[in-house]
Order: sequence, then C-alpha cells, then structure tokens
Amino acid sequence: MVYSITVIEKNYTKKGRKSMWDLSILGIDFYHLINWFIIYSFFGWVWETCYVSIKSGKYVNRGFINGPFCTIYGCGAVSVYVILRPVSGNLLWLYIGGVVVATALEYVTAVLMETIFHTSWWDYSEKPFNYKGIICLESSLGWGFLGIVYYGFLNGFLHRLVGLVPESLEKGLAMSLLVFYIFDFLCSFRQAL
Repeated sequence: MVYSITVIEKNYTKKGRKSMWDLSILGIDFYHLINWFIIYSFFGWVWETCYVSIKSGKYVNRGFINGPFCTIYGCGAVSVYVILRPVSGNLLWLYIGGVVVATALEYVTAVLMETIFHTSWWDYSEKPFNYKGIICLESSLGWGFLGIVYYGFLNGFLHRLVGLVPESLEKGLAMSLLVFYIFDFLCSFRQAL
C-alpha cells in the first residue's frame, strides 16, 4: 500500500479554501493524529512519573516539558501507528517493528537531547547489553511487547473513545491542546538551554 500526504476533498471552508484540518497524513486525519499524540504523551508521562517516583521513593516529574506530557511516548505511539499499520495483523512483524521503531526513536531522541542540551533524560548504562546508556536490549524488547499491547488493546480503545467526541469539538480540542503543548514545549526548551 502506498501512502501519501493528501487533502480530504469533502472538507472545505466557506471560502472554498482548505484548512490545516483538511490534511490527511498517510490516510489519517491531522486532528486525530494531534489528539492521539497528546493523549499518548499524557499516558507516557503518567507511566514514567509513577515508575520513576516509586523507584526513587519521591515524586519525580518525568518528561522534557513542564506540563503532564512525555513527548517521546506521543511521538512513539503516532510513529508506531503510522509505520506499523500495514503489519498490524501479524504479531511477529508487529513485535519486530515495535522493537525497531521505538528503539530508533529512543536513540535519535537521546542523541538530539545530549547534543542540544548536553544532558541525558535517562541512563541505561547499568543495564546489560546497552549502547552508550541510551538504549538497551531490555527496553527494546519491552517496546516490542508494548507495540502489541498498543495495537491489540490501547489503539482500538482510544479510537472508540475519540470517536465519541463530535468532530467539531475534537478539532477544537486538538487546536487548544496543540497551542498549549507548543507553548509549554517552547518554554521548556528555553529553560533547558
């Protein structure tokens, strides 16, 4: 199946122009991708914050930005959805794809953050089979299982949940959350520099 960035022809503004909401990226409405990114960034933040807080015995706000979002999880979920959609019916390929896509994203994110900010947000150096402390076999294997859980349960549940929201409200939420996220990201980026 060949994917391309297309414009949905059914949605026009009153003046006949197409808006950013009319974009469909790889066959998926842009506003859905934004909402999924925000939701999975929030889920990732909850997971990371709970895990690290319990492990350290005190509250630790995880993620790069100040708000309750862990960007890498949002990017990872959207990337896995878009890239692995063609193999979503095959558990073996879904697992392998989850390992590869998530590990590559984790590696690229770590390298960029270390290059830009000269610091690391995670360290796997004490885990066996790690590479420079930024990726490790244990996490990579875990990402594969998470990919299966994502497609087997979370993704369908989220689609049904988001499908309950009227399209106009969903677009408004997407715009509001995107503006909030971008503002928070830019403030956090400036602070980190």
